[in-house]
Amino acid sequence: MNNMNYNKYFIFLVTISIIFYSCKTQDESLNVINIKQSQGVRDYSNLYTLPKTVIRVNVRFTQTVYKRGPFSKYAKSLLGIENAITDDEILWDIAKVDFNTYPVPDTNHIYIIEQANKQNVVGLSLTQQGFIKSVNADKNKLLPTNKNPYEFSLDYNKKGTILDKADIPNYNDVPVLKDVQARSTVFEKAKAIAEKIYTLRDDRAAIIVGDGYTEAMPDGLALKEIVRNLNSLEQKYLSLFTGKKLRREFNYSYDFIPASNKKITQAILFRFSTTEGVVPFNNVNGLPVIIKLNSYQNISPIIEFNKKQEHLKRVADIDKEEQGLYYRIPEMGLVELLINEEVVAEKKIILAQFGEVHSLNPKYMDGNYIIEFYTELGSIKQISKINKQAQPKN
Repeated sequence: MNNMNYNKYFIFLVTISIIFYSCKTQDESLNVINIKQSQGVRDYSNLYTLPKTVIRVNVRFTQTVYKRGPFSKYAKSLLGIENAITDDEILWDIAKVDFNTYPVPDTNHIYIIEQANKQNVVGLSLTQQGFIKSVNADKNKLLPTNKNPYEFSLDYNKKGTILDKADIPNYNDVPVLKDVQARSTVFEKAKAIAEKIYTLRDDRAAIIVGDGYTEAMPDGLALKEIVRNLNSLEQKYLSLFTGKKLRREFNYSYDFIPASNKKITQAILFRFSTTEGVVPFNNVNGLPVIIKLNSYQNISPIIEFNKKQEHLKRVADIDKEEQGLYYRIPEMGLVELLINEEVVAEKKIILAQFGEVHSLNPKYMDGNYIIEFYTELGSIKQISKINKQAQPKN
């Protein structure tokens, strides 16, 4: 081989080697793997995590305290009142239920973005919890700010469900005159109070309408104040017959994290008694309040397709190729709250962990694409090509 041919051959080999090395370096410059499959973290690597969805159930309980009046058994005979409270009792009710969701890191899906050199071809943007927000997003482009996932419509009330003595209705505010207290029997006292009520009503009517004898009657604000005081005194006397009622509200929040994508997932969230409110799990007086999740399983065809693809790769003994960013295709579901198999509340929600995990083609991380994610789901919002404008000439 003469020198000229040898030089040409040498140049050809060097060129092929450079091209091969460049391609190999580019292929091996970046890879994404699950942290559980990694032997360690390289110097030029980044971590991110996919989220899983927590269902927060906000429940508003209503507690109603009924206090019997001392003259309740004479309410109908002396005043014609039909619906007087006849027993002291405390009743609980579920007034409102709503559902919220928020993300937490899924420890089964923490990924390492491995880079073979310090050249940062991936402009990665993460949340405080390590969820991926975007790749190569323009710094001047403002991504939409997600609502704080921990802001809910109901506030958690840490106060206990046992009433303080000061909260229990009493009749200390009812002025009882000496002539009434002097009566010997309960019936005589009740009759005297009933007569006071009728007298108050007559006096109020005379002030408002006029009694035909008094020339100077109050008017304006003075009249309103007198009538207000008469109404207040009448209600206090009436409470001795009708009884008193106190109504309070308690707000509680319960978190539930569905583990696996089943057609139906359910669990006891808490136990509830109409006479005791929320009770411990071992208290059989409380009915189990069940959270039920119905997965729509809309992405089951995708899951089956991926299983077949993995099977074919194993049969053909195909080595796993380098992977790009992992993301999720989330699943839809219906969450329900049930008591005695009766649906108290329901809502359609999106569940991240019930979805399917996929890997993007690594080419989308070559610095030429912008990728935006729904951080609370780990799903892709948008992929767009970066428009590289020509640099102005000097």
